[in-house]
Amino acid sequence: MSAPLDFVALRGQLAGLKGRAYWRGLEALSASPEVQALMEAEFPGVAPLLDRRGFLQLMAASLAMAGLAACGKAPEQAITAVHQPATLTPGVAAWYATAVSLAGVAQPVLAKTQAGRPIKLEGNPAHPMSGGACDAFTQAAILQLYDPDRSQAPRWQGRETSWAQVRAALSQERQALDRLHGKGLHIVCGASSSPTLQRQFEQLQKRWPEARLYHGEAFAETTAMVASEQLFGQPLTARVHLEHAQVLVCLDYDPLGCGPYQTVRQSGWAERRRRAAKGEGAALSFVAESVPTLTGAAATARLPMPPSRLPDMLLALSQALGETLPGTPRLTAAQRQWLDLAVAALKAHPGRGLIGISSQAPEALQAQVLRLNQRLGHLGRTLDLQAPSLLGYEPQRQWASLQQLAQALQEERVSHLVMLDCNPVQLSALPAQLQQVPMRLHAGLYYDESAAQCHWHLPLNHGLDGWSDARAADGSACIVQPLIEPLYATRTLHQVLELLMSAAEADGLALVRATWAHIPEAQWRQALAQGWIETAAPSVAVRNPGTAAASLALSDSDGLQALVRPDPTIWDGRFANCAWLQELPKPISTLTWSNVVGLSPRLAERLGVGNGDGVEVSLTGQTLRGPAWVEPGQADEVIALYAGYGRTRAGRVGNDLGYAVRPIQALAADAKLRVTGEHYRLATTQAHHQLPDEDEPPIRVVARDAPHLPGQTIPVSLYSPAADSGPQWGMVIDLDLCTGCNACVVACQAENNIAVVGAEQVARGRNMHWLRIDHYYQGSLDAPRSRFQPLPCMHCEQAPCETGCPVNATVHSRDGLNQMVYNRCIGTRTCAAYCPYKVRRFNWLDWSANAAPSIQAQRNPEVTVRSRGVMEKCTYCIQRISAARIEDKQQAAAFDPSGVVTACQQTCPSQAIRFGDIADPASDVSQARRDPRHYRLLDALGTRPRTSYLARIEEEGTGDAS
Repeated sequence: MSAPLDFVALRGQLAGLKGRAYWRGLEALSASPEVQALMEAEFPGVAPLLDRRGFLQLMAASLAMAGLAACGKAPEQAITAVHQPATLTPGVAAWYATAVSLAGVAQPVLAKTQAGRPIKLEGNPAHPMSGGACDAFTQAAILQLYDPDRSQAPRWQGRETSWAQVRAALSQERQALDRLHGKGLHIVCGASSSPTLQRQFEQLQKRWPEARLYHGEAFAETTAMVASEQLFGQPLTARVHLEHAQVLVCLDYDPLGCGPYQTVRQSGWAERRRRAAKGEGAALSFVAESVPTLTGAAATARLPMPPSRLPDMLLALSQALGETLPGTPRLTAAQRQWLDLAVAALKAHPGRGLIGISSQAPEALQAQVLRLNQRLGHLGRTLDLQAPSLLGYEPQRQWASLQQLAQALQEERVSHLVMLDCNPVQLSALPAQLQQVPMRLHAGLYYDESAAQCHWHLPLNHGLDGWSDARAADGSACIVQPLIEPLYATRTLHQVLELLMSAAEADGLALVRATWAHIPEAQWRQALAQGWIETAAPSVAVRNPGTAAASLALSDSDGLQALVRPDPTIWDGRFANCAWLQELPKPISTLTWSNVVGLSPRLAERLGVGNGDGVEVSLTGQTLRGPAWVEPGQADEVIALYAGYGRTRAGRVGNDLGYAVRPIQALAADAKLRVTGEHYRLATTQAHHQLPDEDEPPIRVVARDAPHLPGQTIPVSLYSPAADSGPQWGMVIDLDLCTGCNACVVACQAENNIAVVGAEQVARGRNMHWLRIDHYYQGSLDAPRSRFQPLPCMHCEQAPCETGCPVNATVHSRDGLNQMVYNRCIGTRTCAAYCPYKVRRFNWLDWSANAAPSIQAQRNPEVTVRSRGVMEKCTYCIQRISAARIEDKQQAAAFDPSGVVTACQQTCPSQAIRFGDIADPASDVSQARRDPRHYRLLDALGTRPRTSYLARIEEEGTGDAS
């Protein structure tokens, strides 16, 4: 198949020529009959009248404009307004309700725009799923919108072309598919819950019934759907309600970890812990896991256990709860002790528990967990079942897997391969026959590894500059509306699919509106304003599953076992080119800019390796090399691998970082591991993780039945008292609720224009985050307890940094803020040396001046973009304080401090951060400061920090099993 001659193709032939060589090449091309015919067709009646010089000038101008010709119609170009719209007020933000998706699940958000530029995302407070919070991936989606490495025009065999050429080529393919009823057409699609996309696929399958559809998602919950179908006769998805779960039993299950359901599940568990702290029931969690997770870090009792022991543990749990399953589980003394604690807690709280298992576990194990939850009365209380919202799981129309696509390629049954919003070449080992498919088409945000293997690449809109719809975690349908005209010549996924089926180019809004044609216009406009159009999906009543499973297959594997997990900051690699997420410390290891090979302390000692030493891992069908990282609390038999790295076509940020590993569907037993002798320099933001053993450690813990800390003695201060007036700002962070998810860190970075410095500078200790989350271990290396502590600026009432600054660049305001005056700072860094909390950051280099223009468009205009040589730190979002004060003044109202919400406070899924006026006894933050768990960090120094903490609550007599 060949593309017609056009100006973009001619420009490719002249690429790399300069000066006289360019003009000689242009003259040679202009003499060809094909080019003369092209000029006459493009400029009828003009080209024949031109002399030789004029003909060359016109052709040169046409080639120069060819890039613009590839950008499509004029309305898709973002044009600067010559006259300011009457509705636009400079400095006043506009907010729009929309959604961004992760693994097909909508994350409802409110988007803040300034002068037509989206600059910040917040959770939609009116949506019952988000409640105003969101995760780190959602916060970083705004940076991905402006990514200059996004695909900007269609490509034919790697060269830019136009959408007109795409339509012409697809018209021929469409006719061939019509003749064969779609036979040979194989479509791979990333996870999606879009009702519009579902409607389009239904139309496609009616037109081409022989077409085949495949899942293109790395960590989809496919086996969970199969398990529910085995048990209840239909594929269902479980919706958990952690706010009602007084006992949580997790078997390699991480509900609080990163993923599309993190926000709603963290919010639910935080609410459960809040109620338990008030004496309203318990909040117990028992976690048996192979690799340390956020859920395990917050566990009442945690057990390191290899995944091969999951069948034994589930069998023992089932038998202890009354199930008559055959077999004798093999459990160690520590495993039996953990099991006894979990069973006793479940029996003590009937109907108020929840048992979860990894979504990648075998179907039989997942089906047994569902059965146990129904037997114990958990269905309808702590979890319910609903029809799948993700596409491809409907009865009678379930999509196939990438393994089945590989088989179809080997059997040469594929004539047309279409990849929609996915990267299967990176995720799966597709056979060499892929290159023999006559027509290969890829549609995605980036010209990635899969796009490079295709004839055609079609650039997709970002979720924030195109129309769509999607379902949230609770099943409600959200409308995705664009915040800005498309930055590049892109199309929505719906337009691409429509282009595959129709010659006419469809409007993105019209396609979505057609799905909701039954909704009146007034209701439609209301849905656009509020962000969703349908409420949560109803629960599905299920039949009794009947008798128990015949048996659970027990494993006798004792060798090394490899697990591939999504990376906690870049997921499966789709965020590899997002610099905010690359530099975001991973929640437990605090590593950045790379993945590692996780080993337990005992396994690392046996091999004689430490952090950064090179190892080689051999699995079936793939071998990889990477740096070792010792993970305290990891099971000794487990090798932890993290997907998403090793990219070659992610973009300038994400290329050539870490090692590549393809996700494996099942546990890779009998993995091989050897030391290579190499050493890698890793960029971590925390040099040590051992919690100091002292009388007043930085992270305090109290017992649930005695939640009181001893009174703190404030030493005599040598500083002069501050002259305070007006609201007195302060912050309290509840360590019992914080899970260390890092959403607040990205929110702070987006709000305050915090620069990215790169792996080399992070390794030197020059990371710029204004807010960090320290992670500590306490106890033995084999089974430690994890602690998290967010550290913004303490805003000390008696701040050493203010005394140490020789130019008075850091000063104290009358409302209690420790402020930085950037134009006074001369870079002595004395204030950082005087700060006992080490929360100040210095601009060693100018990180922002050379940023791409599109990246500069994302920056918050309310916050100064700092240049080289100044000190930076948390400001308690002073721009938000000023904005609230100005708004109240414009409305002739008294200033209400309760309306001020910091960026970190707003986004926290657990709502662990409280901020406000500590001088008001009725304020939320003042009530928190009166809590018996309240304490200040390093209070013996007499700095009197305005940022303080509530101690973590833990049950006595429990802990990590070892």
